[in-house]
Amino acid sequence: MEDYTNKYKGEQVEIELFGGEYQDGTLTAYCGVEGVPHIELNGHILIPLQNIASLHCSSRCDAPEPDWPPRGLAESEGEP
Repeated sequence: MEDYTNKYKGEQVEIELFGGEYQDGTLTAYCGVEGVPHIELNGHILIPLQNIASLHCSSRCDAPEPDWPPRGLAESEGEP
């Protein structure tokens, strides 16, 4: 799994969760907790990737596509 911590660490992001809720903050880590990949916001908010519908890096709107999902998390891993 590609580690996006260094790519977006310190960036302001907005996360849409399944169910329509939003969470925003500064990305402080992209990590695994008990084998489950998580995104950490503001140094203390852990969100499992499986709960994330979309992620928008609001401080880097010019980032090239596709930046999300990280490689290995796409539903169809067989496609390039």
